[in-house]
Amino acid sequence: MSTITNKPGVFKDTDKSDMLKGKHPGRVKQVAAQPDDSGNVEQVSTKITRVYFWYLNNAKDDVPRYTQSISRARDPVSTEAVVNAFDGRLKVPDEHFNHRSGKYRGKSPSLDPTLSVLSLFILYEQQQLLLKDNEAAWPIATGWLVAKDLVVTAGHCAFDHSHGLGRAVKVRAYIGYQDYQNLGNAEGRWGTAIATNPEWCEQLGAEPRDISFIKLESPFLEVDNCFNWTQTPFAQNSADLGVVGYPGDIMDDGERGASMYEMFARTDYRLEDADDHMLQYKIDTYGGNSGSPVFNNRRSLVAIGVHVLGGQSYNSASVFDGRWGNRFSALQLVANDLSTQDNVPSTASQPDKDHRNWLYLIKKETTETKADLADQVLSNSKRQAAKVVAPVSTHMMNATLSELSFGSEVGPEISILAAAAIATAGRLAADCRTGSQAESLAMTRPYDGIISRAVLAEAALQVYYASDGDTQKEAELFMAPVVAGLAPFVLKVAPRLLKGMLEPSLRVLVSRIGGMTTPSTTEAGDNRRSRGQKAEQETGFGRTLEGKEQEFFDELVKAVGADTEVNLNSFLPTLTTIGDFIGSAFKKAGPVLADVAKIGLPLLLGTETGGLNAPPAASPPTYLDPLVHRAMMAEACLQACIERRTELELTESFFKKLLTTVRKVGPKLVNVAPYAGKLVGPIVADILREVKEKKEADEKKQEFLDFSWG
Repeated sequence: MSTITNKPGVFKDTDKSDMLKGKHPGRVKQVAAQPDDSGNVEQVSTKITRVYFWYLNNAKDDVPRYTQSISRARDPVSTEAVVNAFDGRLKVPDEHFNHRSGKYRGKSPSLDPTLSVLSLFILYEQQQLLLKDNEAAWPIATGWLVAKDLVVTAGHCAFDHSHGLGRAVKVRAYIGYQDYQNLGNAEGRWGTAIATNPEWCEQLGAEPRDISFIKLESPFLEVDNCFNWTQTPFAQNSADLGVVGYPGDIMDDGERGASMYEMFARTDYRLEDADDHMLQYKIDTYGGNSGSPVFNNRRSLVAIGVHVLGGQSYNSASVFDGRWGNRFSALQLVANDLSTQDNVPSTASQPDKDHRNWLYLIKKETTETKADLADQVLSNSKRQAAKVVAPVSTHMMNATLSELSFGSEVGPEISILAAAAIATAGRLAADCRTGSQAESLAMTRPYDGIISRAVLAEAALQVYYASDGDTQKEAELFMAPVVAGLAPFVLKVAPRLLKGMLEPSLRVLVSRIGGMTTPSTTEAGDNRRSRGQKAEQETGFGRTLEGKEQEFFDELVKAVGADTEVNLNSFLPTLTTIGDFIGSAFKKAGPVLADVAKIGLPLLLGTETGGLNAPPAASPPTYLDPLVHRAMMAEACLQACIERRTELELTESFFKKLLTTVRKVGPKLVNVAPYAGKLVGPIVADILREVKEKKEADEKKQEFLDFSWG
């Protein structure tokens, strides 16, 4: 068992078995903890980042006369492109980029912070081998300032793999660029050095590392403020994402890429599920947009990504910090310290001096106190989930039947029901899409694997809490992104669902607990023994287990077969076997909570206050909060055990512990689950009807506006 110390979310292992033997990866060096402004102590860490850099040729007197746009796509048949049926890009008005007070340049009276978006012209080494600099068509791109002399852009603008152009050798950067004929109205600078990721330079296809920094020969004068950036949020619902830059497919005044365009669009995303864990969006772009900032909001204009890649149905950005992002601060610090070839940093080395004597390497150490966003979400969920400590029993019920009060006295069984209810609601929404179907579907479709999955997940979580600190850290490497990906969807939809179904479900559960007796070996039990292990292998349709999931499943099956008591007696009071139970958890349900967060739950969000365009929902009530967090933690923990079984060194003892919890909790819940599912149906139906009504109202409003304005 785990005991909770005086600090919420901190656990002391009182079970010294070898059920888990985790190892800390050691990639981050922990140093002395430092108090923050509030007196709280944060763990400080140092990180080492490898950065490539090289120096550029002097482009002071170059004025690119011929230009071209070069697109990058995820596959050969795609282009960096307009991905919507109708091109949604809008030309940025002149006052927003060509005047010091514009929102994309200088200081805006209505927007703060404001920033500068640049037009870039780049010459590559392979072009110099064939043509004179003034005869070559310089590829165009977009950049943005994080300092008055430091530009962020795409990595492929620094080093081109796709077209065989190699490294950039000259760069011209302009603020307020409108077209070649009006070049005198723009302020220009030339680049002196470039810093980027080694992974990008060394291999084609390293799209997540596609970012670079260009140091300029002197600061821009007509700039008051530069870009703010932040770590890319792990997942967002209806984020107001925007891309601003110079697309090369649009011709203005006879020149392609001469004007700045912007497009903002409501976007749902989860980095965990995206290709290469990049930021994906249906925002129209084209060659020339490479390096554009991706804003998180059209009002605050804070960058959360750099646009780098196109595709058939979506475009993509490389992301900042976190588990899959680029080490933005380290790259920025290295680039900021560069000047010219005459002042190479003393800490730099040349990793390939014989073949690429222009290339330098620096290993940059950064000290950080701010936790990864995913770690912050996990830490909060871990604290909340720890409040769910007491077993379910009849004393939890109030004397009156009119209300229910359990607060911190709720047990893991209720969090299992909560997890099952959320997953069932998501499945219903995805399966029927309309309110008229939801209630009937809830009455006829059992979704029996969902409760089994929730029980197994809770069992894994209890083992996690009973393990030592190093083991928990190893598991959390996988758990953090899972919880962070679930949170934006689950935390918003759960309160309304749980308010309507938890009280009656709890009453059913308590009555079941009171009526259950310890089973004895009977003829019925003997008949089940022959199908106990076979059921685990055959139960379920539609899901084929593979790889690590199949291996974990096999180990669990082996543990069931080795434990006669579990196999025979644990589920005798029910109409199922432990074999049916475990088999349905994997082959009927799978990672259902994560699955419904992609489709089902987004359909149920924000309907009470305006659908997907609504502001974030209020926080769940205190008495529900721990249940929701524990449901997310449990599913993440089970996935961690499956995916990191080798790293966690899961032993036979672990699987026995898992089955012990299943044996204790499963029979209580297996016959309660259908009631809980039926209670969810009407709630889902009401929400889906609201979605439909809101959509119809919005369409009528838009028709009226279209008619009124012609």
